Amino acid sequence: MELQSAGRTSTTQQPLPELDTPPAKRGRRTSSAETKTQPCGEGDICQDAPKTRQDFELDKLPEDMLHHIHSLMPVLDTGRAACVSRRFLCSWRCYSNLTLNIQTLWSPGDKFEGSEMYFINKVDKILNNYSDNGMKVKTLKLNLWHCSSVSASYLDRWLRIAVKPGIKELRLLLSPSMKEKYCFPCSVLFDEAATSLIESLYISNCTFHPIGTLGCFRRLKSLVLCGVHITEEGLRQLVSKSFSLEWLEIFSCNEIICLKIPCTLQKLKLLKVGRCPKIQVIEISAPNLSAFHHYGFPPEIYIEDSSQLTEVYLSSLYPSGILSYSCAKLPSIASNVERLTLVFCGENVNMPMLHEKLHHLKSLEFEFHGSGACSPVYDIFSLVSFLDASPALESLILRVARNAIVDHCDAGDDVYLKGKSAYQHDRLKRVTITGFCSAKSLIKLVISILESAPSLERLTLDTTPRGCGRKLRDTSICTAAKYKSKCCWIGERSLEESNRAVEAAGRYIAGRIPSAVEFEVLEPCRRCHTGNPVDDVLNKS
Repeated sequence: MELQSAGRTSTTQQPLPELDTPPAKRGRRTSSAETKTQPCGEGDICQDAPKTRQDFELDKLPEDMLHHIHSLMPVLDTGRAACVSRRFLCSWRCYSNLTLNIQTLWSPGDKFEGSEMYFINKVDKILNNYSDNGMKVKTLKLNLWHCSSVSASYLDRWLRIAVKPGIKELRLLLSPSMKEKYCFPCSVLFDEAATSLIESLYISNCTFHPIGTLGCFRRLKSLVLCGVHITEEGLRQLVSKSFSLEWLEIFSCNEIICLKIPCTLQKLKLLKVGRCPKIQVIEISAPNLSAFHHYGFPPEIYIEDSSQLTEVYLSSLYPSGILSYSCAKLPSIASNVERLTLVFCGENVNMPMLHEKLHHLKSLEFEFHGSGACSPVYDIFSLVSFLDASPALESLILRVARNAIVDHCDAGDDVYLKGKSAYQHDRLKRVTITGFCSAKSLIKLVISILESAPSLERLTLDTTPRGCGRKLRDTSICTAAKYKSKCCWIGERSLEESNRAVEAAGRYIAGRIPSAVEFEVLEPCRRCHTGNPVDDVLNKS
């Protein structure tokens, strides 16, 4: 870890931030008598320290090692250490990575009354101390999610203290319920000396409208805008100054209608866009984009050069026609995709065959959520059309939410389970189904895979809704139950369905498994879901 001095070298002792001094003692001068009874040495914490600590003498540690130890400590502990050790005091002047949130600034004895202002005052003291002593900030991660009434004047001052030449990372997380929408002071980003070294920028829940020319972000690799009111022109100006950008996320930015990713972003690898309700068109000209994620109703997507695009993730927890969209659009916008994930909800999956094949697709994952009372028209067997269009497929993962499909199998339904894929899946090796249930269409899909995948090596059917199942008849104490009441909460109806799923797997699938295939059925933890109190289980183990 690179650690450089954050301030000027001085022979005089600089004041420290009052991080956790009790209010009654703050500002009180120490008497000469108290000073005599509390002598501090040059390096160790105290000259009167017990002899058992002589083996660990602080003054014998190399300077870079001491700085590294100090940099790994939470900000409150760094301040405390600087108050009792001169060598840690010197190191404090080099401490330039600030993570300011509830976890790092809250002491065990702190009261919760007026907690928001107490937290704001602590942040203010720390950053003012940096400003007063000429100390530099390399990293500022400021989490104010719980502060709905922080003043804009505080935020402006903190940003002007932090955003100076030498800062590398800025993360500003504001509350979405702020009483007044904060306007980010873009003027702090006009100075190219300050912006040229920034590598990561995260801004949330504020307005960002540059009214001047932003400095050049020569080293900016990661940019995340979440809940930011920014115009298309403001975004264009920001990304046009970021030639080294590799990671771009845009979430809940409600003013953008047409999102354009210019060809000047030669190094952009990952683009995530989500929950932007007004976006109608996404135009991507970045030539080396390798991963594209979209969350929400899919707009019109145009990719100028998709030769490097190997990962696509499309998700919506509202009915949005993602499966139909993928069948129609994916082969043309992502012909070289190797990893595809589709998360959909409340959608009729009786799909036609894809018109073009996804020749390079190796990993395919579906996540199927129900939307209330679902009917048997949700024929999950039709997902086989994706398999038939993917001749290079090696891995299939299917996650089914409870009650997403309800066409349960009953005894004598074997005649309805006959169905075979139109193609051989010669490279398919691993299949995992989470939330496996006794639905006819799902069992039919599994049987079809077994009959058309000669290279299959492993088939896992997890009957729990969240993929927390254990092997059948495994009665050993689970690790999670030692710390929580149950390893994973499962309702009574879900437990009943898991039992039906285990029975269905044994009746319809187990006898069809080739000898070379490793077959595993997972059920809810028997120790945690048998009705016995966990305490009794722990006492018996």
